[in-house]
Parts: sequence; C-alpha cells; structure tokens
Amino acid sequence: MSPDRAHVSARALAAWSAACLLIVLMTTNPAYKGAVLAAALCALAAGAGPRRIRGLVIAVAAVAAFAALLNFASAHLGETVLFSLPASIPALGGPYTLEALAFGATGGMTIAAAILAVAPFSLMLESHDIVDALPTALSRTGAAIAASLNLVPAVGATFVQVSEAQRMRGWRPRGPRSWAEVVVPVVLTSVESSLQLAESMEARGFGSGPRTHVDPPRMTRADWLVTASAAAAVALFSAATAAGWAQPWAAYPTLSAPAVDPTALFACALLLMPVVVWRSRR
Repeated sequence: MSPDRAHVSARALAAWSAACLLIVLMTTNPAYKGAVLAAALCALAAGAGPRRIRGLVIAVAAVAAFAALLNFASAHLGETVLFSLPASIPALGGPYTLEALAFGATGGMTIAAAILAVAPFSLMLESHDIVDALPTALSRTGAAIAASLNLVPAVGATFVQVSEAQRMRGWRPRGPRSWAEVVVPVVLTSVESSLQLAESMEARGFGSGPRTHVDPPRMTRADWLVTASAAAAVALFSAATAAGWAQPWAAYPTLSAPAVDPTALFACALLLMPVVVWRSRR
C-alpha cells in the first residue's frame, strides 16, 4: 500500500461513506449539505493526503460549477432577476434569477459531496480490500466493482504516458484533430488492458468455484469509532428531521437564508471523526 494511504477498514469506510450519502440526500438545506461536503473533503485530505486529491478536487469543482450554471441558464424562475436575454433566443432566452443560481449551486454541492464521500474507495483502499470485505454471495459483484474503480485511474495514467511519449516524438497539440494521436493509443491500450485482465481472471479460475481470499484484518477500536460516529450521525440527523428541527429549504419563489439547527449541524460534525483517525494512521 502506498505510504500516502491510511490503513483503514473497508467496512468502516463503507459505513462512513453511506452516512455522508444518506445525510446529503436526506435534506434540501444547503447549510447541512455544505457541512457534509466540508467533512468529506477534510476526511479525504487526512486519509489520502492533499497532493493526491488535488486533481479530484479540481474536477469535482468543475462538475459542481457546471451543474450550477446549467440550472442558472435553464430554470428561468424566481423573483430576483439579475438580467434577461431576449425570449426569441432558443433555450437561453428569458430572465436569469438569483434563485435559479442558488438552487443550481445547491445541486452542485450535492454532487460534489456525493463524489467526495465515495472517493476514498479508490484512493485509500486496494481492490482486494473491497472484494474481501464483501460476503461470498457478492464476490462477483465485488470483482466488477473493483475493476471499475481501477478504470478511471488506469486510463488517466495511460493518457499521461501516451501524451508524454508523443511529445518526445515531436507531437504538439494543434487543435481537436491532433488529439486523436493521443486518444486512439489510449483507447487501444485500455482495451488491451481489459483483455489481459479478463484472461488473467480466467486463468485463475474466476467463476469456476467458491472464492478464496485472505481474511481481512479485524476492525480496530479506531475503525469501530468511525463506524459508530457515522451511525450516530445518521440517527441524530434523522431524529432532527423527524422532529422538524432540521427544516428543509426552498430557493423559489424568493431566496431566503436557510435555517440552521444546532442538533442537525452537530450530526454533520460527527462525520469529521475520520479526520482524527485516518490522519493518525498515515
């Protein structure tokens, strides 16, 4: 395992990720979504290291910004009009409102929090850790998930290698068409790697009988602490929602500040437990 990775239990990580996803999808209040997003970002930085997540954070920020701008340009609703385009312009014509921008930003925040909540599976765990943590009945599903988690990093590494090799041969980007000289080798290399993976799995008898594996390490006290804090966060936030303390938020028709409940906010703060545990293990 890379020295930048924290030694974490796959089961504890799954419990924490599930808690983040449940809370961020349970509420429409951007204050709680932002709290979960901040907790996920801090935990990921503590577990994987700031250098390893820099590219991911930039990509997630770009996706969130696109989601916000898409709603801003397509949802011509709300009372606070910032500017207007002629209605004759297809799809883009109409008023552009502060409410639409705020609602889009909330949607982008949800996407960003969800991505960062599951990112530790590929940044902090090896593929076999995920497979071994699953029950025997889900072994084939786990193998497919493990292979898919390695797809994006593998394609990214191949892209860097091919582009550097092409530059050494004198290639320079000259427009969209010139990138075919890089994209085509990357695609062919990815297909070849997939075939090699399939042949390796077949040579090892994948699917021919019960799965053999090394027993995963037992959950430590720190892992149980992360799991318990995740469960407590979901339970406390669910109770606050049921009691009406964690009130929902709506951007339309007039933008208003979201109400913040200390109990619900404390539940989101419990998701910061991995910051202490994972950082101490690095």
